[in-house]
Amino acid sequence: MSRTIELIAGLLLLLVGVVVLASEPFIGFLRDLGIGDDVLAWWPLLIIGLSLFFLVPSLLGRQNRRLRAGMVIPGVILAGVGGALLYTSLSDRWAAWSYLWSVLPFSFGLGMYAAGWIADAPAFKWIGSGIAVGGVIAYLVFAIAFGGEAFRLIAAIGILGLGLALTIGGLADRLSRKSPA
Repeated sequence: MSRTIELIAGLLLLLVGVVVLASEPFIGFLRDLGIGDDVLAWWPLLIIGLSLFFLVPSLLGRQNRRLRAGMVIPGVILAGVGGALLYTSLSDRWAAWSYLWSVLPFSFGLGMYAAGWIADAPAFKWIGSGIAVGGVIAYLVFAIAFGGEAFRLIAAIGILGLGLALTIGGLADRLSRKSPA
């Protein structure tokens, strides 16, 4: 089964490489057919669709748990990047990548956490959650620095929420140690 997946993944990567090389003539051909830019802006759905190639078998498959865990990581990364690309493509806000790049570490961390959940590997869960939190913090910092006023407000609220959660967690830990057994 793993050789079949390897073959399909290799063929898909070859197809993606050919599509990337032929993208400009292909887009010109599509425009000649009368397909407008408003339809072409949905191209990131291809990346999201590719993520399903990894996510569906990893979440619903009956393969080895370690194989499923290994498939979920690239699936989540592709879904996260595809979602961010879809947002920027539809809104034509490509400058948002000054802070949207943080979707990469966040997606990787989320994928690691999901892999730890599937494979019952607590270390993957801890590492994945730490990387995902780092991605969220990077997003908040860069959204404050490079985003508009709305992003600054959302990021400030997010930072306050994170600080409140950490404070409550720290206090709860201290209070639980001081309570009589």
